[in-house]
Amino acid sequence: MDDSTQSQPATEPTDTAAKTQKLPRLSSDTDDVEKQAAFEAGQKKIVQMIDSNAPLAEILNNLVLLVEAQTPEMLCSVLLLSADGNHIEHGAAPSLPEQYVKAVNGAPIGPNNGSCGTAMYRGEPVVVTDINSDPLWDDYRALAAGTDLRACWSTPIMSRRGKVLGSFAMYYRQPQSPTGAEAYLTKVATTIAAQAIEHHARQRQ
Repeated sequence: MDDSTQSQPATEPTDTAAKTQKLPRLSSDTDDVEKQAAFEAGQKKIVQMIDSNAPLAEILNNLVLLVEAQTPEMLCSVLLLSADGNHIEHGAAPSLPEQYVKAVNGAPIGPNNGSCGTAMYRGEPVVVTDINSDPLWDDYRALAAGTDLRACWSTPIMSRRGKVLGSFAMYYRQPQSPTGAEAYLTKVATTIAAQAIEHHARQRQ
């Protein structure tokens, strides 16, 4: 199967984020305005957790839950790049099946290593619209068997110096392509996750 039909870099995530970031504010619907306000308040709370040196796992867990709350059918995770730069480490995935989380932990990154391992290896977003048929999941499809996970879009978490720190992933229980609206949530998640990971690293020095 042609890799470009399903697994491909997301189109210009930075530009899309810039275009979609303010869209919620344009709505006149009261519920949308209140939801946006609650989302921004949640972001501030997490930043306060970072500043107060809360445990990294707790910060990332709260971040994932906050993003998931914006789109109920979406499941998210944060994975970290190991110190040797070659493996995946668990960060936060409160809604994913436990057996899947354990199976992924410690897996190598590489050019054909699922969504997250490939995104970390490439240093760019990877969109897999159907796990069951995408070639990037050929060696990892068994890990997702029985989990009902069918789509996974992963974006690398980058440091301020452009170093890969980990990945943020969005999962769905049905084959799905991005609509563009997810760019804002991805930008928020990767920005705050990077801040938390770098802060944690400084505290350990």
